[in-house]
Amino acid sequence: MGATSVIRKVQSFQTLGFRMAAPEWASGAVLVESVQDIRTGVKPGDQILLSNGAEVGGPVGLAEHLRRESHTGLVVLRQGQLVQVVYDRPALAVDIPYLILSLIGVVYLLIGLYTLLRQQKGHAFLFFLWCLASAATYLLSAVPPVDLAFVLVTLGDEAARLLLPALTLHLFLVFPFSLGGRTGRRLIPFLYLPGMALLALQLDLGLTNGRWIFGTPTDARLQLLDRVEMAQLAIFALASVALLVRRLVVHRGWEHQRQTQWVALGLAGGYVPFLALYGIPFLLGFHAPEVLRAASVVPLALVPVTFAYAILRYKLWDIEVIVRDTISLTLTLMLGLIGFSLVNLAINRGISQELSLARNLLSFASGLGIAGLLVPTRAGISSALERFQYRGKWGKRRALNELGRELLYERDFGRLCDALLRQMEEGVELERVNLYICQGPALVPVRPAADLPVRLETDALGESFWRKDVLEISGLALPLESLTPMQQLFIAGFRYAFPLTVRGRGIGIALAGFRHDQTPLNSDDSELIRQLLNQASLAIENAQLVGQLSLRLQEVQSLQRYSDGIFESSPAGIAVLDEGDRVVSANAAFGTVSGLQRDHLIGRPLSEILPVSPLPEMGRGPVEVSFCDPAGRERHLQVSLAAFDSQSESEDTAGKPGRPLRVLVVHDVSERVAMENALKEQDRLAALGMLAAGVAHEVNTPITGISSYAQMLLLDIPEDHPHHEILKKVERQTFRAARIVNNLLELARDRPKERGPVSIVPLLTECVDLLGERLEKKRIEIAWDLPDEDVVVLGCDGELQQVFTNLIVNAFDAMSGHPGCTRGGRLTIRVEAEADKALVSIQDTGPGIPPEKLEAIFQPFYSTKLNRGGTGLGLSISSEIVRRHGGRLEAESRPGEGACFRVELPTA
Repeated sequence: MGATSVIRKVQSFQTLGFRMAAPEWASGAVLVESVQDIRTGVKPGDQILLSNGAEVGGPVGLAEHLRRESHTGLVVLRQGQLVQVVYDRPALAVDIPYLILSLIGVVYLLIGLYTLLRQQKGHAFLFFLWCLASAATYLLSAVPPVDLAFVLVTLGDEAARLLLPALTLHLFLVFPFSLGGRTGRRLIPFLYLPGMALLALQLDLGLTNGRWIFGTPTDARLQLLDRVEMAQLAIFALASVALLVRRLVVHRGWEHQRQTQWVALGLAGGYVPFLALYGIPFLLGFHAPEVLRAASVVPLALVPVTFAYAILRYKLWDIEVIVRDTISLTLTLMLGLIGFSLVNLAINRGISQELSLARNLLSFASGLGIAGLLVPTRAGISSALERFQYRGKWGKRRALNELGRELLYERDFGRLCDALLRQMEEGVELERVNLYICQGPALVPVRPAADLPVRLETDALGESFWRKDVLEISGLALPLESLTPMQQLFIAGFRYAFPLTVRGRGIGIALAGFRHDQTPLNSDDSELIRQLLNQASLAIENAQLVGQLSLRLQEVQSLQRYSDGIFESSPAGIAVLDEGDRVVSANAAFGTVSGLQRDHLIGRPLSEILPVSPLPEMGRGPVEVSFCDPAGRERHLQVSLAAFDSQSESEDTAGKPGRPLRVLVVHDVSERVAMENALKEQDRLAALGMLAAGVAHEVNTPITGISSYAQMLLLDIPEDHPHHEILKKVERQTFRAARIVNNLLELARDRPKERGPVSIVPLLTECVDLLGERLEKKRIEIAWDLPDEDVVVLGCDGELQQVFTNLIVNAFDAMSGHPGCTRGGRLTIRVEAEADKALVSIQDTGPGIPPEKLEAIFQPFYSTKLNRGGTGLGLSISSEIVRRHGGRLEAESRPGEGACFRVELPTA
């Protein structure tokens, strides 16, 4: 019935422009009863006799002939005269709302049948009857000619339209649970009384022309009947909505609540736009525009979808997928059918009936073309419906398909797993996800949690698990002493397990829970996750292999760094020598010992680097050698030689053992030797101090007596006496002897003195000022090199002044006593501050000190001014004072270039 109605309705889109009556006489002439379009060329009362020279064959044949041709020659009998008329076919008048309603009717019918087949108990049959009545209401539309099909379609349409309100209210009274109890169920048959009464009126009109019940049909009565039918539909729909509002208030468990919410959503989304855009204007007597009528009927498709979704009680989670596929298939078939009908209509109108072969070929070609477009059309419709279904989530779901390919380029295992789990959560809106990855004989979680098993055996979910696409996790099991792994996963909130396999070998398990709205996954979701995991499995295996390779590489690099660290951190200089005593490799300490950078050592003979010859024998103890470096400093080295490990010897390109290598180990023991010498010097000085203290004690008394007697005699002898000058010499010599004795006592003493912050620059300035007259007299130039900020050390200012004065006086004497320096000299005083020490340099332009005498100048009684009144104790006392301050005094000199004395003191 629906197919017949659709075909007739589509054919009626092409109107004739006039209305025909029954034939007037036996020849089959057709009487024109009324004219709607004057462009047809006919007038009311015309009797059409011939069409393109042929008999018309009645109204049906004439209508079919006129619809095929755009221009038809007619012979009519008009007012007793034969007249030739050219008939112009009117334009198409497509009823778009009907096409949409017919499509919705097919959706209703398919959903009702599917629900009845899936659930053959409860409310499924009532829902099927409701879908059947809705489908008949939308599909059936009576189109002339009046024949048996016309009568059947008319009766079916009226019966469905009048019974649909009662079926709707009946369904809402009992679904998802009955309201009103037993009394309410007894009153349900009375819901059908209004519809049955209106159906009786329609039957009376259709069968007896209103002779039994309705009475004489008039336009006013017929319009009133239509409005009563629409009012019945509106009242019953509003009552149904009121019942659903009550159900939303009355809670009967979460499942009934969700079912009611879906039904209410379908009604609000389907009937409210229909009533607002079409029903209310119709009741008020307004004729709504065709656009509003079309828009009002489109949302009606929501009603059966949401009802079926609710009736199936969430057991069929693929309802969205099935509905989407059904709608896309139905729309595709309807578009194909409508398109073919319109193309066929255009061919019949545009090509003459005489060219039957061309018409048939074009019809066949158009059919093939439309059939070829059906597959991409359905794919486009399905994609559009999927986009509409998921809306904001559609992009995330599509991103999952691209993610699988992107993951193949990710090599970091941690980032790979995080990206995979995050995209699964966001794309499918999962409540919980996790991964178990194979590590050895067991599976361990990527995201450990307190409620998850620490590890799973590979057969924990069954031996057949690895051959499945997905496993639904169930918490049901026989009571045991301990929970099974599947029960533990179920308690943790996971409901699905997806195996990750590569070439038939399991590498992990992906776990997923329900979606955020507590709904299970449908087949679309499962297939989407499955496709993603198929690509991610290979990416995970690659990342694991890369991770293992990286781990092995890190171990090798760690061992290499360990061995290199030992080699480089060794305080001893190590060099590998070939048989020609050329350096093959060396550590940093060897470069420090040799005074060259390591890059300049490789390939050079050892004789050019260190004057160590001959080399000690291999396997013997270390040998100590000494030499002077280019700066004139004496260096002491401890050298040993060993054979290179034979297992590590290099090989030549032919794979044969290379030349034997040897390892040279060098220790710089210069500081140790210096410390030993200093210790010897300290011992010598200690012995000397004790000797000096004894000598000074014994010698001081007679010197004091001699000095006193000399002074007494000088008072009694006049200056012109010959002995006066002799006594003066005795007095001067006794003073000199007393000064020597006092210096010996000062050298022997180690008296602690009070220390405090001492500014170096002001102290040096004061020393220079005290000697200013002497310096100017000998034309000595002073050059200062001072820092921007003052340098402060911790010490005794008197003792430090004695040190600096002594050094300045020595420099002055060296320059003034030098024959080449009679015109003066240059005294440079430089102060430098480092991290924790201060450096004071006093440099002269005198003759300098020979290298062989540098070590002796700090020894007591050594002096180059003994013939000029020097005692040889100044530098010894200065060195001892600096040592007591925690510093050191050094001297550098080259013959003919002057000397430089450096005082190093710790800063305050």
